[in-house]
Amino acid sequence: VGWASTYGSGVGADAITSGLEVVWTQTPTQWSNYFFENLFKYEWVQTRSPAGAIQFEAVDAPEIIPDPFDPSKKRKPTMLVTDLTLRFDSEFEKISRRFLNDPQAFNEAIARAWFKLTHRDMGPKSRYIGPEVPKEDLIWQDPLP
Repeated sequence: VGWASTYGSGVGADAITSGLEVVWTQTPTQWSNYFFENLFKYEWVQTRSPAGAIQFEAVDAPEIIPDPFDPSKKRKPTMLVTDLTLRFDSEFEKISRRFLNDPQAFNEAIARAWFKLTHRDMGPKSRYIGPEVPKEDLIWQDPLP
C-alpha cells in the first residue's frame, strides 16, 4: 500500500510520493490568485525534483514560497509542465490571462465547477438546499427524481 510508508516517520518530509515536488503559491492553504500571478510574472527553467522527476522552477523569482515542513525556510515557485501549458499554449493563455486580470471571474468559474462536481448526480434541483443554490436551471441538472 503506497500510503503505508516505513521510511522515517512515513509522513510529512518522510512521505514517499510521485516524485514531483512543487510549490505554487505564497499562501498554499488559503485561496488566492498567486498561482496566475506567479505563472505570468516569472520565467521558468526545467529542473528535477529531489527524486529526479521533471518540473520547472522560476528562474528570476526570490524564495517566497513557505517550505511545507520547515516554516523558517522559503523556496522559489515551482510548477509542472501542465501548469506552464496554461501560459504557453495560445488558447489556454487567453483564458489564464483573463483569470490573472479578473480574479473574480476565476472565483466564479471555480464555484460553478465545484457546484457541478458535487451536485451532478443528485437528481432534480428540488433536492438542493441552502442559500447558495443557483436560481437558474443548469443544463446538466437532471429534472427527474
